[in-house]
Amino acid sequence: MNSRLTLLLVLGAMLLFAPAALAQSTIPTADADAPFTAFVTIDLTAGYPLDPLIVSLNGGGDVAASTYGESCTGFIPASPTVTLNWAGEADFVEAFFYSDHDPVLVVQTPSGDYLCNDDANDLLLDPVLQLNDPEQGRYNIWVGSYAPNQLLPGVLVLTTRPEVNIGTFSLGNLITRAAIPEDLVEGYEVNTGKLVTQTAAGRASTAVEWKSEEELTHTVTVSGTVPAFDIGTPDMMCNGFIHTLPDFVFNLSESPDHLRIFFEGDGDATLMVQDPAGAIYCNDDHVAGENLNPVVDIPAPATGQYYVFIGRVQIEQEIHGVMTVSGSVELKPAVLKGGE
Repeated sequence: MNSRLTLLLVLGAMLLFAPAALAQSTIPTADADAPFTAFVTIDLTAGYPLDPLIVSLNGGGDVAASTYGESCTGFIPASPTVTLNWAGEADFVEAFFYSDHDPVLVVQTPSGDYLCNDDANDLLLDPVLQLNDPEQGRYNIWVGSYAPNQLLPGVLVLTTRPEVNIGTFSLGNLITRAAIPEDLVEGYEVNTGKLVTQTAAGRASTAVEWKSEEELTHTVTVSGTVPAFDIGTPDMMCNGFIHTLPDFVFNLSESPDHLRIFFEGDGDATLMVQDPAGAIYCNDDHVAGENLNPVVDIPAPATGQYYVFIGRVQIEQEIHGVMTVSGSVELKPAVLKGGE
């Protein structure tokens, strides 16, 4: 149930395109000269300066990848996700899809051959394909999913650099600055190394003072479009789409034994909390498979300001609900099951 924002991001430049749709019922032809219409078309010449080239997109589909070969697994879109027009000579071109899901890759070469990969290795579920001495021409690339009808966010990476590979690649190493709110208003500040200290008009504009003997509630409409995984840390991967600015800010004036924050909504929501020291806490489901409402528990919380971001798993779904801040681990969110 992980999900992310759909962008096309090229190292050193940025383009925007629509999300890759799930595959239609039509099975595409295996003819190398067929007029495939890809979601994205890229022209690359050997020695291109924007290496690695990074395309952020959603993988997944409902066409069996085995259509193109017995060794192909998973499900792909009917149309290619990316078409690469390649010119020039290189020792190799490597393509891999970086995500926190279980995607698959299918590549059609200019000669009409189909290359497939599911997992890089037994521990790494991201797929990788290397083309040695790649021939010039059109390569059709499908980014799919191991299970049908999934929508898996991630980044497709194309590189000719041997030091760039699926085992060492990290988005966090490309841009390391702290997040800065897009809409600043007079008197609002940004905390170095943190998300934000306050938020712009229309969202939580001041920090609410809170003491642990009482409970705080706040009604929220969840409609963010920023992928929380971009803000998470290596030790805490966050899910869902959030707003750049927090939905709620509160100031803890005394330190209770425990801090519990949860959200009760009418759809599958996620929760991300930043504490006064800048540490990130995330949760998707309170109980996996049993309760989709998220809960964040912080033992021995420090005093200071806390920033609460409420996200949604499906970017097209607006969610309504109530956030609660409590000092009691006995207080639990109402049960929300899948499909409700």
